[in-house]
Amino acid sequence: TIDVAWHKTDKIERDMVECDLEFGGLIIMKNSLKPETTPVISVLKNANIRTVMITGDNLLTAVSVARECGMIEPDHQAIMVKADSTSAGVHISYHLLGEGRDLAELLRSGQATPMAADNQFFPPPANSLNTYGAGSIGSNDSSRHDRVPFSLVIDGKSFELVRTHCTDILPKLLVKGSVFARMSPDQKAQLVTDLQCLGYGVGMCGDGANDCGALKAAHAGISLSEAEASVASPFTSKVPNITCVPKVIMEGRAALTTMFSVFKYMALYALTQFISATILYVVGTNLGDFQYLYIDFCLATIFVLVMGLNGPYPVLVKQRPEGRLASINMLVRIVIHIVLIVGFQVAALYYLKSPTWAWSWYKPFVVTDPTERVPVCLENTIIFTMANFQYIGLALALSIGPPYRKPTYTNLPFLALLAIMCFCNTYMILTPPDWLPQLLDFMGLQPSPSITFRVGILLLVFVYIALVFLLETFVMSSRTFHQVIKVLRFKRRPNNPYKHVLASIGPTWPLKG
Repeated sequence: TIDVAWHKTDKIERDMVECDLEFGGLIIMKNSLKPETTPVISVLKNANIRTVMITGDNLLTAVSVARECGMIEPDHQAIMVKADSTSAGVHISYHLLGEGRDLAELLRSGQATPMAADNQFFPPPANSLNTYGAGSIGSNDSSRHDRVPFSLVIDGKSFELVRTHCTDILPKLLVKGSVFARMSPDQKAQLVTDLQCLGYGVGMCGDGANDCGALKAAHAGISLSEAEASVASPFTSKVPNITCVPKVIMEGRAALTTMFSVFKYMALYALTQFISATILYVVGTNLGDFQYLYIDFCLATIFVLVMGLNGPYPVLVKQRPEGRLASINMLVRIVIHIVLIVGFQVAALYYLKSPTWAWSWYKPFVVTDPTERVPVCLENTIIFTMANFQYIGLALALSIGPPYRKPTYTNLPFLALLAIMCFCNTYMILTPPDWLPQLLDFMGLQPSPSITFRVGILLLVFVYIALVFLLETFVMSSRTFHQVIKVLRFKRRPNNPYKHVLASIGPTWPLKG
């Protein structure tokens, strides 16, 4: 024993402590993967979501864990990127850790050693330090490595040198790197920022104080601890594992889809009202005050409140939702709906005025009193009725379900409101005028005395609702429609920088430079 006060233990020399000892045994500590980790990684990879490990642990330990949980595929070669700073410049070499076999076996057999035989030195230019190096793996038969999938791994020291001096290699490292080990807190945050600069949407999951910078820098930071990391991250999981990650993504996609649906509905609601008012101006009348109030409150505001109650779809799919409001896709959809709105309102008015049917009870509206604010007439009633069902049809069609939200039939408040509004408006169409005289006078409506005409309008209404629902559900969500949109966008190259980087990587890089 050593007789020393506890506050002086940090000043004791190591040789003084490690002497005259008796070997009692070895303590081996193992930090196993949580059972939820591998299935979650598999779900993310199946959804075409890239997973990257950023850790402060030893690189070989991190690679072993990455293979075990599936971040590095079994058939992928793990290639360690090593950067050394010398007086001659920055030296880049690649170390082949294995060809898809178990890392522990490779370490025991001595195969996890540098295999680069023709690495090159790249001295910095006289006027700049921003230069780069590219090495290649030398072997007796390097051609056998061509087109073999691989994942890059790197430690914090080499990463810092690559960021500072090898700006041409850095993008390739970022898009092909799977494990970043021995990373300091600042390097973690810098890596997240670098990935964002390449166009990635970055989510960060961490549980320690050293993850705070990266959690704050990421687009979506998820803390697995309620301690220091929870202060910096916008999301905190009460469950200390990564099962929350797919849930956050699914909730985010559902929220984004809901926001776009509500935006389209509000835009088309305003345009529908504008189209109705324009047609009635041509006729010589307009919508009444209570008609505007009924549309704004009962058919717009309340529908918007319940359209977003669909929960997220329980399956994480590969297809990503629309990411921009100001896009050709959104514009084309709105234009198609505008054409249908105008077409069916004009068709309803034509059904009333056309000499083909020659309704004996119909008398065209003529302005007799210019001081009368909103004259009651059949033209006003027909356009108002048709527009009401167009609002209902748009709400149904734009309440998108799978693959990002649960089906519409799971949204019970929305279905209840839909049924009530359909019943009320159908009742106003089919009910004879003498049944609801006070309500009709209050709303400024003059219904037709002919049941045949009212049924015809109702059939026209249901044709519109069925058409817009089929268009939104099947046609506008189809692969063919998206291909047409791509043609209209004249898109020849991807917008995200990381896709350009991936396309620039040759089939033999980094094996042959």
